[in-house]
Amino acid sequence: MNEHNSKEIQLPATSVHMVRTQLERVPDVLKLLQEAAQWMEDNGIRQWSPGQFNEADITAYFSDRQVYLALDHGQAVGMFTLQFSDPLYWGEKNDEAYAYLHRLAVTGTHRGKGLGKAMLLYAAQLALELGCKGLRFDTVAHNLKLNRYYQSLSFYYMGTNDMGGGRLVNLYQQFTDRNDPDAILLRYFSESDFAYIKSWSHSPEFLKQWAGPSLTFPLTDEQLNAYLTDSNHPVNSDKLLFTAVHAASRQIIGHISIARIDRGNGSARLARVVVEPGQQGKGLGKRMVHEALRIGFDGLGLHRISLGVFDFNTAALKAYEACGFIREGCMREAALFDGTYVDCIEFSMLDREWRALRPS
Repeated sequence: MNEHNSKEIQLPATSVHMVRTQLERVPDVLKLLQEAAQWMEDNGIRQWSPGQFNEADITAYFSDRQVYLALDHGQAVGMFTLQFSDPLYWGEKNDEAYAYLHRLAVTGTHRGKGLGKAMLLYAAQLALELGCKGLRFDTVAHNLKLNRYYQSLSFYYMGTNDMGGGRLVNLYQQFTDRNDPDAILLRYFSESDFAYIKSWSHSPEFLKQWAGPSLTFPLTDEQLNAYLTDSNHPVNSDKLLFTAVHAASRQIIGHISIARIDRGNGSARLARVVVEPGQQGKGLGKRMVHEALRIGFDGLGLHRISLGVFDFNTAALKAYEACGFIREGCMREAALFDGTYVDCIEFSMLDREWRALRPS
């Protein structure tokens, strides 16, 4: 594809053409990247710096990757590059069957208008048209808002890579082989989700059933802010908190956490699992748990994931066994419900059991 064979993407206020460009556009590419880097620095975003970009390096892009520009009436307003191998960022997970996106940038006049999202989705479709299995990219791990944004666009967390000097990047991948109309995506839990989780916790008993003693009725923003504190960093946090979203309808349907993360021993615990009451009984909880297991085993590289279920919750007991969890014990009379002590059934799964169960 070249500038004489372009594709148009629709934005709220205008139309922009995406083109694969050539060397004569080096000045435009350099300007876009330096401007984006300056904006990051001005806004305290530790990702790029203007001095890291120069004409010689930009010229080299055209020999080892494909460079795409977004043109609005001939003016370069956005860009990204594609390459077809990325061992530097992906390490042992590198797969030349994928396209790897880098240098996604939008000029100031078009920032906040949806161009970044449009280019990312365009790149995902372009990767398939080029015969790739899908699109991959990375982003800085510490920017939780940006990570949550990518997760909301149905890109899936694949792991974290240490690039040296304290720079950690999260790896994301497009899944194109999921024909499940009820596929679930997990995005980081945030303050915008508080209202949902409070509305589901309609009684002290139900809140205790899914949250145990960690949260108390009535659920408040103060409690949820404390719960959210220090979460969702894939290397430093001992808990990852997720809102579950039905990918097709974009409806929020649940909450799940990977807690008690012990990286030294490779263990963690699924906790605070709840499906929105109106969505229960549809198999969405099983899909939600499966995605959390994928993140834990494939993304975090864990060896063991455990969980506990109160013995009266027969639907949950059956669901976890259907997911492949193994019963390994019973905590007798572990909690008090309506004046009666109930047992907590302990389950676990190991990484080798996950590998044997997961879809190819």
